[in-house]
Amino acid sequence: MNNCGEAMELDLFPTDCGGSIPTSPLQLHCLDIGPKAAATAYKNWHYLGDTDFISSFNYGVYFNQRFMGAITYGPPNAAELDGFFDRYSQKQWYEIKRFALSSDCPRNSESRVIAVTMRLLRKRTPVKGVITYADSGQGHVGTIYKAAGFQSHGLTAKKSDFYVNGKIQQRGKTKMIDGEWKERTRKYLFSKRFASKKLNQKDALNQEKRVEPNGTTP
Repeated sequence: MNNCGEAMELDLFPTDCGGSIPTSPLQLHCLDIGPKAAATAYKNWHYLGDTDFISSFNYGVYFNQRFMGAITYGPPNAAELDGFFDRYSQKQWYEIKRFALSSDCPRNSESRVIAVTMRLLRKRTPVKGVITYADSGQGHVGTIYKAAGFQSHGLTAKKSDFYVNGKIQQRGKTKMIDGEWKERTRKYLFSKRFASKKLNQKDALNQEKRVEPNGTTP
């Protein structure tokens, strides 16, 4: 443990532990948390409130043990995404499912948290790439994702959802049920790819030495 009572992994964010409100994003720490803890952040600070979300990995953002936000990574909603993956190659692609920080976090905290949690994510599991969306209906244009090194791919295609009693019916319109079609807000798509890890020269030589006479490796 360090002198702030946090796990050693938090030294990714050096801090002097002073004050009650962070003045630099370098003072924020990221920790693995469960989905229930992440949901608390989204209920407090995300425009979707307590709407359910799918998660594989969740990270909490802290300052002096004060909970300041969360970010969640999970499988992409889209089974196929042109130029990125299809249903057979989607594995190891992740999507930022939800992300929210307290307004007390200083400027540039978002891009810093994204960069560090992606580093932590890649330490835990193979990652081909990460996609994310910025909701134009909320006035978002993806500034924080650009700052974190994501590539912009413009707006998603126009789509509509079928609503029954004010809620989306996931299977679309069905017979004998009254409802209405509403145009879905379009979103800006962003992506960040990661190069696959290659064998270094020493490992490659070791593999060559282990080739059996019949051409197979043990």
